[in-house]
Amino acid sequence: MAGRNFHFSNASLLTSFLILALILLLLPQRITSGVNHLFVDVFKPVLEWGRDVQMNVIRLRPGQEKIVNKADYDKLWKVYKNLHAQLLDLHADYEKVAAIRSSLPQFYSGVVLAHVTGAPSSYGHEIIINRGSESLIEPGQYVLSSGQNSIIGVVREVSEQMSRVRLLTDANQSLEVRIRRDHTDKDIGGMMFGTDKTACKINMIECEQDIQTGDTVYAAPQAGKLDIPIVVGEVVEVRPDDLHPLLWDVTVEPVEDMSRLDSVAVIVTDLTQIASEEKR
Repeated sequence: MAGRNFHFSNASLLTSFLILALILLLLPQRITSGVNHLFVDVFKPVLEWGRDVQMNVIRLRPGQEKIVNKADYDKLWKVYKNLHAQLLDLHADYEKVAAIRSSLPQFYSGVVLAHVTGAPSSYGHEIIINRGSESLIEPGQYVLSSGQNSIIGVVREVSEQMSRVRLLTDANQSLEVRIRRDHTDKDIGGMMFGTDKTACKINMIECEQDIQTGDTVYAAPQAGKLDIPIVVGEVVEVRPDDLHPLLWDVTVEPVEDMSRLDSVAVIVTDLTQIASEEKR
């Protein structure tokens, strides 16, 4: 006997679903809750798989924002390398300043490290440094070498970001000094002048004064500029002056080789003193 074929129209299916929904709506809550739990248990693997796929898609989206093109990457790489190089330079400058401060008998909070950027073409015994009034540098301040920790010159002119330093060997530079001998109480004052050569001269000292080669020459303390004597050189020759036989002609060789200066330190006014004066 041939089976019958049952055909449902769209209207019949819609009516059937509406009746089923109405029955579920009218059923007690405990029965509908059981049906809900049954549905979850049956289709739980499918539901969890769909949720994991959705979460993976969401996690991938933020990563897409971090992707940069090659040009931007190269630009960022160069910026990083430049900053890293600047950091290394600052660290090296800090170590130089710390070494200078620790080597001085008295702590100077106002020590400004500067790099030598060149020398004026018409002056062989002057240098230009890359620090100026913005760093509290003023004319007349003493300049130290960063290696030998000795006085090598005096600030002559200042702009906002640069300064001109006249070296001790310049013929126009004079400096009040003290001549001392180790293990003695010798302390002879005088004025030292540059010669436009590699050495300096001290004159106008009477021959009665006991000065010998090997004596140490120090920059004399100056109020507001230098609180302690700091070495500048060593006596290398002592002989009577040609024009004034009763006076010594003393030749002094600076401790520092002026032709090899690459960085210096300027002794500025103590920063704590500046702060106290501003409060007044």
